[in-house]
Amino acid sequence: MSKRGTQDLLRLLDAYCEPLRQSAAKRRQRIVFAIGVFLLFAGIISARLLQIMVLGETPEVVSSSFEVTPPLRFSRADITDRRGSLIATSLPTVSVYANPRELLNPVTDAQQLAKVLPEINLEKLTQRFTSKRGFVWVKHHITPAEKNKILHLGIPGVFFQKTERRVYPDCNLFAHVVGLTDIDNRGIAGAEKAFDVTLSSSTEPLALSVDSVVQHAVRDLLCEGVKEFNAIGAAGLVVDLKTGEILSLVSLPDFDPNRIKTAAAKALFNRVTCAVFEPGSAAKILNTALALESGKVNINTQFDARGVFSIGRYKIHDFHGKNKFLTVAEILKYSSNIGSARMALEIGNEAQRVFFKKLGLLSLLSFELCEIQAPLYPKHWRDINTATIAFGHGIAFNPLQFSAAIGGIVNNGIYRTPTILKVDPAATGPGRRVVSEKTSHQIRALMRLVVTEGTSRKADVKEYLVLGKTGSAEKAHERRRGYREDANICTFIGAFPFPTPRYLIYVLLDEPKATKNTFGYTSAGWNAAVVAARLIERIGPILRLPPVTNAHVSATSTTGEG
Repeated sequence: MSKRGTQDLLRLLDAYCEPLRQSAAKRRQRIVFAIGVFLLFAGIISARLLQIMVLGETPEVVSSSFEVTPPLRFSRADITDRRGSLIATSLPTVSVYANPRELLNPVTDAQQLAKVLPEINLEKLTQRFTSKRGFVWVKHHITPAEKNKILHLGIPGVFFQKTERRVYPDCNLFAHVVGLTDIDNRGIAGAEKAFDVTLSSSTEPLALSVDSVVQHAVRDLLCEGVKEFNAIGAAGLVVDLKTGEILSLVSLPDFDPNRIKTAAAKALFNRVTCAVFEPGSAAKILNTALALESGKVNINTQFDARGVFSIGRYKIHDFHGKNKFLTVAEILKYSSNIGSARMALEIGNEAQRVFFKKLGLLSLLSFELCEIQAPLYPKHWRDINTATIAFGHGIAFNPLQFSAAIGGIVNNGIYRTPTILKVDPAATGPGRRVVSEKTSHQIRALMRLVVTEGTSRKADVKEYLVLGKTGSAEKAHERRRGYREDANICTFIGAFPFPTPRYLIYVLLDEPKATKNTFGYTSAGWNAAVVAARLIERIGPILRLPPVTNAHVSATSTTGEG
């Protein structure tokens, strides 16, 4: 073969082998890549094994059947008292739920869970598990021990959800103030409901005006009073007259918001804001203030309080009548119904109605808590209405609304809307004038006279010079017209210390019974006044009030009437 023929043959062979060489190169690249990937994974696995063996760390393994999902919502802000003490907070918890479609044996699974959670209803749980639903709650807020037991059951289709639970460290103490939340942590009563938006959107604690130490004292003494006088309930208030802040608000019976399912229906009722009561003779403070403010009378003006006072077919009596003409001061001192009625009629129906409206007693009280009742008053203000309202019958207010009105009269005539929020005293507004300073000073002196010489002597506390007035009103029948002679609402409302009171106090006993110490009486001077005196003795030092040494100040020496 010639040289040229040989070259042609070689070129032909080279052209034939080129595809084979390219294929071999690609195979080598794939092999190298595969070896590289293998070495990479081997390195990762080796490194992790080294981390576990040397550092002692364990990989986090979560069974798909028990996946813990993120929380449903953000934390709810805490609630504190005025001292910063915690009265409501949220704690992380776990709830358990199931997907019935993933349960292998719904009936058996329900039985197993019921053994771990004996308080749940097995029949209802079985019904939910045998349904075709994709989600059912088993139990909210389980304990860590319960969670571990459920985990060991190994039931596919059962899951855990991170949740939060509202907790109230003081249990019953602030029940009607702080309120409570529902299962989804939304406020449904009390401060929790009133400030739900703020608590849900802020991490800053909400400071209330209440004082835990004062609240303890008020609740303890009211509980003692209920037991001593065999009452069916009680209520108490302590208010700072200068700011309108509520330092204590107690209603008995109460409940533990941590265990709301066990609470009785009557315990949920807030007597301080939701109930309206006829104030009885305590309303004579309003009547006397109206008379003095009108300028038509002074404390020495006399009214006929003899015998029985008749208005049409109605007859007005005095409980312990003096059967003589009484001055304005004596009418309040001796709590004369006849004198009060004649004095009110002298001032007039319209003047009385306007005065009550000025004191905020004829409209719904502006207050933060949603649980509040509007007052009851006559649609048509006739003479008989004016006469009976003068001594506290035929009109009804909730205790907070009535206390705010009396507070305005004794606080130099300046009305301050009550608040459950802590306020800065320096930022407190001027308030609203409801009576003159002169009238306020006269009423304070007369209320002091009632305590030292009148119907409220058992409320006297030497260290703090109390001023006040009792009120006893028969309860209305629930099913028919008229009143129950065997059931009273007994109250004491007052302030201390005299002559310039700083704190208002209100005590109510619902249906107190006569005891040996009350000599068969059930009127407020024998029970509510007694509890009030004990309360003032207890909280005076807590409020850092120095004892007042002057033993007695007469009405005439402070009223300017000579």
